[in-house]
Amino acid sequence: MTKESKFAGLCLVGGLAAAALTTSSVAQDAPPAVNNGLLSWSAGADVVSTYMFRGIEQEDSGLIVQPYVEVGAPLGDTGLDFTLGTWSSIHSNATGAVAGGPSNWYESDLYAGLGYAINDQFAVSATFTGYYSPNNAFADIEEIAFGVEYDDSEALGDYAFAPYALLAIETRDAGGSEDVYLELGGAFSAFFIESEDLPVELSFPIALGLSIDDYYTDAGGDNEFFGFFKIGAAASMPLDFIPSDYGVWSASAGLDLYFVNDDAGLLDDGDDFEIAALLGVGMEY
Repeated sequence: MTKESKFAGLCLVGGLAAAALTTSSVAQDAPPAVNNGLLSWSAGADVVSTYMFRGIEQEDSGLIVQPYVEVGAPLGDTGLDFTLGTWSSIHSNATGAVAGGPSNWYESDLYAGLGYAINDQFAVSATFTGYYSPNNAFADIEEIAFGVEYDDSEALGDYAFAPYALLAIETRDAGGSEDVYLELGGAFSAFFIESEDLPVELSFPIALGLSIDDYYTDAGGDNEFFGFFKIGAAASMPLDFIPSDYGVWSASAGLDLYFVNDDAGLLDDGDDFEIAALLGVGMEY
């Protein structure tokens, strides 16, 4: 599960998030785990070639490992689902490390959210996230994000896109102004190999990142409305050789192409194109 897919856990979105999306859908077809309670949890780790967040390059060399843990539960008969989780990015290059912290632990995020299914097609969510840097590479940032997703599978069948919108409003930025971000996207998905023993599902995510208020700025500090456009492909398969007593496990791989606004200086080399690859393993219980 990439950082961009945390909203996906509530009301599904993407980032190299296609891998997480695909993992969840394949896992639904796997034998059910033994967890019969109301509390569910998931965990895993991704290895990425380039850490991109909302089109902004964080690191593009060395080993980058991104582990996560998430717990979820329904809130009684309210129809609300609560999610609590943490996500980290650990870099062999000690990206931006400042004395006084663990040099390789670049980022540690904490988030909590509520999701609600309005009907069979529409779901909404609200998520509070704190972005923190144990190695002091960047100042603390906190935001609240509102999301909506439309399930178009009934209308479009195999051509369903699952469009979503995400509006993130910074409530605290110790290193600058509180900015506003908008993302629009979705993902096509289909089974590439339909097999009871070894099913493989493909997903093709698309995302557009926009700056509503100074999320992306040019060298003069003026708002740049367009941030990035991303298109990707991901494959996922269940690891059925692991007994379901230990949860439902899956493996994933993905590749994303980012086309960014070079006027906003989102890439370290000043270019307008970046490729990010991902390999991951995760479990749900």
